[in-house]
Amino acid sequence: MITFTITSGTPTVEELTALELALEQHERPVEEALKAKSVWATPQLRQPLPRKN
Repeated sequence: MITFTITSGTPTVEELTALELALEQHERPVEEALKAKSVWATPQLRQPLPRKN
């Protein structure tokens, strides 16, 4: 991975071509939206209540 540090001043022609090449080859990671499950109306007890016989 190549890292660049931008400083003040005007870039040279070589620096501009290097930056253009790097930006063309750069692929942004695709972020998938997380699907949050709703907890509405889910049972609060993990075991059923004991029945009276």
